[in-house]
Amino acid sequence: MQLNPGPIARLCLLLALALAPVPSQAARPFVTDDARVVDAGGCQIETFIKKQRNFGEREAWFLPGCNPGGNAELTFGGVDTRSDAEGHASALIAQGKTLFRPLQTNGYGLAATLGAVRQRAFAADRASHWSPFLNLISSISLRNDALVVHVNAGTLDDRNTRVMRPTWGLGAEIQIVPRLQAIVESYGQRGEKTSQQIGLRYWVVPDRVQIDSTLTSQRSGAPVRDSLSVGLRILF
Repeated sequence: MQLNPGPIARLCLLLALALAPVPSQAARPFVTDDARVVDAGGCQIETFIKKQRNFGEREAWFLPGCNPGGNAELTFGGVDTRSDAEGHASALIAQGKTLFRPLQTNGYGLAATLGAVRQRAFAADRASHWSPFLNLISSISLRNDALVVHVNAGTLDDRNTRVMRPTWGLGAEIQIVPRLQAIVESYGQRGEKTSQQIGLRYWVVPDRVQIDSTLTSQRSGAPVRDSLSVGLRILF
């Protein structure tokens, strides 16, 4: 079932108004995670590049993941960041996601991710430690999957700064046509500015090859950070 252009426009506007005043990886281009995993015995590769629009900073992400069987998905990858002002930084990410209740059409799903991230900061003299994180995930399907809403709540034990950082995310997927989806979300964590993101993703080959693009903004304070990303997702 598809929404006609009138309801889509109104829904996007309502979500944007709800998320914009607010002063966690899911399938790209989402940052807010969903209650889904790759099919048992299957794998995926998610990769994208992201560029800050207001100053010289570029990110390259590579996140392969597999489901060895059942309802568990294992991901190991990382990001490489280049900044004209600060130099080079990177991070490694390892996580496992499990489903407590698979997401079904017109129903809801529950899941959780447990993992760790190791960040190499721009300042080369800083120590680098693995920081564990936990994320609880709920997803709700409405109108035969024409709208799917995701809510995340978690925490990151930042071993580099010795600070416990609560994390959160709220987002929605909106079906436009059979192969094309719009996404809108807001997410953040303690110690960082809240981000808002809008984007599109398109299945070049249904359930096999997907391309996407997003616009992300952090406007609660200075400097304003706006970025553009383009990505590719391959399932096999």
